[in-house]
Amino acid sequence: MSFLHPEFIFWMTPFVGILFYFWFTQKRHNEHHFSLEALEKLRVNGSTLGDDGRNGFFLGASLLIILALAQPAVQHERIVDAPETILIAMDISNHSLVEFEAMKKRAMALIDEIEGAVELVGYDSKVYRIAPASEDKNTLKELIANLSPQIMNSSISDEKLLRNVCKTSNIIVVSGNKTIDRGIVEKLRKPKEHWVYLPLFYFPLALAMLFIAIALSSMSKRQSVSMTMVTMIFMGVSDGRAGVMDFRLLEDAKRAYSHGQYEQSTRLFGEYRLLHDSPQARYNYANALFKAGHFEKARYWYERVDTNDSRLKEWVRINKGQLPVKKREKAEKKSEITIKKENKKGQNLIEIGNGTPLFIY
Repeated sequence: MSFLHPEFIFWMTPFVGILFYFWFTQKRHNEHHFSLEALEKLRVNGSTLGDDGRNGFFLGASLLIILALAQPAVQHERIVDAPETILIAMDISNHSLVEFEAMKKRAMALIDEIEGAVELVGYDSKVYRIAPASEDKNTLKELIANLSPQIMNSSISDEKLLRNVCKTSNIIVVSGNKTIDRGIVEKLRKPKEHWVYLPLFYFPLALAMLFIAIALSSMSKRQSVSMTMVTMIFMGVSDGRAGVMDFRLLEDAKRAYSHGQYEQSTRLFGEYRLLHDSPQARYNYANALFKAGHFEKARYWYERVDTNDSRLKEWVRINKGQLPVKKREKAEKKSEITIKKENKKGQNLIEIGNGTPLFIY
């Protein structure tokens, strides 16, 4: 077996190796907060593959696709082509009679060495056809033998013009004072051969598709993609789980919050957080819980807004400081305090409701 395009392997394999190296060695999001020992104790044993196993299948599929692009093939049939027509060009510019006769003898001897059709031309400052392509060696030699010295009537020998007019590379020039290149003769008289290859690229490609199917089917139910959902995507129909229309859910949650419908806002922000869990989504969910009077739940989510944004940290600290400690009456009084803070250009926060800001995405 051989590869018709091995350059795909040489150029693409290192990049795929580097990509999957970082893919395998990157830390998961939860590994920043828990040790591997703790995660192993919390992990539920299931029938699905782990991340490393799934990534291994993706790596194998990538390498198999590269092999398919390199076009593996085996030699199937050897084809021997008939020898191509060889053109013998005789220099008929002014030479001595001795050189002219020697040139004719070399041309006739050359015809006996060549297998296949031979074409004869003469050239000086122009190109003249002596005989068309023919395999009748005796007739060709007879034509050469009967050439008269009177055809030598020009002192110019234009070999460049010869090659431009004949439009072929299978030319052997015979001249009165020029030695024939035997290497060119052997190369031209040798029959051409080539192989017909049987392609094998569909084997690694089919195996790669199988690896991808196994890796995708090994995902948990929460991450699985149904065929109905895939069909809807290709048909142009959006699905709520795909996140295409989630901005409407977020807008409805903000609208309910701004109109004082805090219970509805809590429910909508909670649904959005399940779809797009982020520090901003947790912060908005905590704000809605705060306004709805679910103070302990609000405190729980305020404490889980893990962010490096200094402005968001400041708003979490301010809102968390308003949560009640003992009496509900005290909490209700504090919740009515309006936080007046100038919204500078470039900030991502706006004030909605009674002083509890929402984060703008």
